[in-house]
Amino acid sequence: MPSLLSMRNQSVAMPKSLLLIGIFLIAGLISVKANSQESSGSTGFSIYLIRHAEKQSTQQDPALTTCGIQRANQYAADFSAVELQAVYSSDYLRTRQTANPIASHQQLQLVVYDPRQLKDLATRLISEQRTALVVGHSNTTAVLAGMLANQELGEFSETEYDRIYRVDFKKGQRNITLTRQEFTCSL
Repeated sequence: MPSLLSMRNQSVAMPKSLLLIGIFLIAGLISVKANSQESSGSTGFSIYLIRHAEKQSTQQDPALTTCGIQRANQYAADFSAVELQAVYSSDYLRTRQTANPIASHQQLQLVVYDPRQLKDLATRLISEQRTALVVGHSNTTAVLAGMLANQELGEFSETEYDRIYRVDFKKGQRNITLTRQEFTCSL
């Protein structure tokens, strides 16, 4: 039969071990929560890049065609699931007409940039660390996407309007994705 003294020591030892287990569990939960917040994207951002929609070819600074207007509206619907913080456009009618429905839908002001100053724009986009959309041209969109992703990309065909580049920035990494917009003009 155990003595009263040994029983007292056993009863004290059990709560201490439970206390230690509790401390380890709480520390583990705090660690899991911190890791989950870090990996949830709270420090990451994405930059989307598209070319302006179909343009009329008879003017110096052409407007969008009927199909171009439809594509611009489709882009606005496509990007409605993305919480943009900024929308950039070169100061040409066709790029502004492509970007305006998106900016309007997201309740953002259009930010105009100079397409001849892509390095400056890339530096600005990276330093702002905001999820943004850039509307450009066949000779600037892929080039800027490449600058952002630290890859060399060139111009693409004047007949291509469906490319969507996404450059993701997270934990010091840059990843680029190219998708194509599903769109059919209803003329």
